[in-house]
Amino acid sequence: MDQRHFFGSSETEKKLDCLRQYLTAYSTALKNKNFARIYIDAFAGTGSRTETKAVLPFMGEGEESLVEVTTPGSARIALETKPGFHYVLLIEKDPGRVAALKNVLDEYPGARGQVREGDANAIVQRVCNRYDWHRDRQRGVVFLDPYGMEVYWETVEAIAKTEALDCWYFFPLSGLYRNAPKDPERLDAGKVAILNRVFGTTLWRDEWYEQESRQFDIFGDLVVEERRTFDVNRIENWVGDRLRSVFKGGVLKPVRLHHSNGAPMASLFFAIANPNKAAVRLATEIAGHILNRGI
Repeated sequence: MDQRHFFGSSETEKKLDCLRQYLTAYSTALKNKNFARIYIDAFAGTGSRTETKAVLPFMGEGEESLVEVTTPGSARIALETKPGFHYVLLIEKDPGRVAALKNVLDEYPGARGQVREGDANAIVQRVCNRYDWHRDRQRGVVFLDPYGMEVYWETVEAIAKTEALDCWYFFPLSGLYRNAPKDPERLDAGKVAILNRVFGTTLWRDEWYEQESRQFDIFGDLVVEERRTFDVNRIENWVGDRLRSVFKGGVLKPVRLHHSNGAPMASLFFAIANPNKAAVRLATEIAGHILNRGI
């Protein structure tokens, strides 16, 4: 079975590098603390990513060629983090990718880890709600890197309620634009349901869309036209504020990543569930430095 997972670009590597830097600094900072360090990857993929890259001819001789380059994905990055996590939970829905993850886990016999097959929202919520994180002296990092608009707001809330987990959320701006078009006539019931599920509220529609003009149709009925007036910057700020409504430790200014044509692809948010001042200060210092370098 071909277990290669083709996706990503240099922007993907930027996202993964932010995660890599944070996990290393986080694990180092907590290594002498009496906490069990947990890592949860909600959309773990295969553990690696394969990208097709163009190789230019040497000194102008020959023709351009294509090569496949495989690099560690988020799961391998977590498993290779030193000092190691006490427990690594890798979640994936696709059976083929689950099989690949199990093979990856076998490559790290000293790691305490588990691959869970199923819906990431259900599993993350169940794990978050199962423990008394402070009593059990558990701390950790959650990586939300969905393939689209799969993350439910209830999942975000469950992570925040632990008051023990830091969360990297790769929020899909591309998916948001597909589901929140400027023309409200293209905003069908299915798209509305997706956005309500992602944000846990209908307020986005009231705030993003404004009435532009009023006129009467041929029957004398009043027609109200509306358009989405929020651009990418205002939407990104709105998403950040929405996250701040549940993460007591705060949410940092995200790094925005782009498609090859320059269009916004996603925003990498960092949110802190733990309201403890020392924890907030440490997480903010580490993640803030990483995000500032990534801008």
